[in-house]
Amino acid sequence: MKNLYLFLLILLPLFCISCYDDKGNYDYHALNQAEVSGIDSIYTAIFMEQLVITPTIQSEDKERVYDYIWMCYDKNDFKKSIDTLSLEKDLDYTVSLALSSYQLIFAYRDRETEITKYVYSSLSVESQNSRGWYVLKEKEGGTDLDFFWKGKENTDLLLQTQGRTLNGKPRSLGYIGNYIWTNEEEDKIEKGNQCFVLASEGDVSLVRISDMKQLGDFNSLFFENTPAVAPQKWYEGSEESGFINGGYLYAYTIRDGNFGQNKLSYRKEGDYELSSVFTKNGTLSPLLFDLKSGQFCTSIKYAPSLSYFKNDEKSAYPLAYPDMEPVYAGFLDEGMWFGGKGYVVMRNKADGNRSIFYLDLKCLDDFEKNDYLKNRITDIQAVEAGSKLAAASCFGMHRKDQMLYFGVNDKLYYYDLVNKKEQEVVRDNGTSAIPSGENIVLIKHWILDYTDYTDPTITDKINKLAVATSDGNNYKLYLFEITANKLKDNPEVYNGTGIPSEVMYMSPYMDNVYMCY
Repeated sequence: MKNLYLFLLILLPLFCISCYDDKGNYDYHALNQAEVSGIDSIYTAIFMEQLVITPTIQSEDKERVYDYIWMCYDKNDFKKSIDTLSLEKDLDYTVSLALSSYQLIFAYRDRETEITKYVYSSLSVESQNSRGWYVLKEKEGGTDLDFFWKGKENTDLLLQTQGRTLNGKPRSLGYIGNYIWTNEEEDKIEKGNQCFVLASEGDVSLVRISDMKQLGDFNSLFFENTPAVAPQKWYEGSEESGFINGGYLYAYTIRDGNFGQNKLSYRKEGDYELSSVFTKNGTLSPLLFDLKSGQFCTSIKYAPSLSYFKNDEKSAYPLAYPDMEPVYAGFLDEGMWFGGKGYVVMRNKADGNRSIFYLDLKCLDDFEKNDYLKNRITDIQAVEAGSKLAAASCFGMHRKDQMLYFGVNDKLYYYDLVNKKEQEVVRDNGTSAIPSGENIVLIKHWILDYTDYTDPTITDKINKLAVATSDGNNYKLYLFEITANKLKDNPEVYNGTGIPSEVMYMSPYMDNVYMCY
């Protein structure tokens, strides 16, 4: 019925025009001038809470009678299926729409003139959990998740919602943008689920972000031949996504269907053992490291085995480093669809000495045919034994500048990757970034730069350096704005219990293209 009403409402004016038969007997009527106020251009609604909008029809003729309809369609649905929300002038709607971005439409039809006018707004449907900062942490030997946003703190989410933490220490905080879940209780398939892939030493949980409901576990990742539980890292990309487990890579491509509908099957072939340390942006293949061969490699969609780089006349350094292992890998993002640069901190297995490997990641971009899958290690910089960098306990890459952040106890430093010098990071008032006596355990630079191309007023932009400190029992999360090589004073600060291992900013507009590992 609602679709029929909508069909008639929209097409009636066109029908009247097309069927008009000019008899030459003209009877002119003055058109009523009516305008609408009380409707904003942008709305944000919380799932299962009320959305109330009370427009006012400002009409020359106060006796006019109108028909009304509130409609919307999902901007991400290419079919643009229409939902009718109300047939009343005032909208009082319990939001049951899926979490997404919508075009909201208010239409009113003058019953006398049969003229219909439309007012358009943008509507973002969110949950209480769909925007904010998530911290994966170790607590009492298990793995749990905390949430923070603009003064709101919601900690120990897994314990609260599922009654337990994951077994073992945390290994990975991953993301799936559109998980397909079969709801067996209601016998229906639910699409569009934003999910975390939470991995600990001995457990995996696929958790829907909107309500923290578990939609899957380790076994549900695989079609068959499920391997032994040894989770390392999950990553998602526009070409291929993957899960490193027990040193092996299991991959799938979105071109074969969204995950849930699609699952992991056989591991990539070969005799290899992948490190948990790797880097990639959201669009390119990952820069991986095989501990068995001591070589950098990658994974390409549909390829049955890993792809190892090869030397050519432009290769400046050897391919293999069997005596070394990666400690940290970071990505310098030079554009979403471009190669960028990679920086890998390597440790000598024998003496513990460190070196920084510089890589031009055009070798991962198949548009760069001359460089694709070629050895593009451009420099290897030995870390001086007495330097602060040699004593660093954690690292974080500046996503836009050639700066490698690192922490030593309560001091935050950066290593200038161009001039090859280290320097303490201070606030713009000259004080230390982190208060004295705190121990830095996590550093992550997060950037999200979203603008709705259909409505540039709808944006979500985040550019923060997240630094966490912990004494083993309690932690603080500092969220800094960055200015040049300094940090602005008065960061957001949140408190939790346990030891943070990863941090992720989540948004209703998050997509795998914004993820940087």
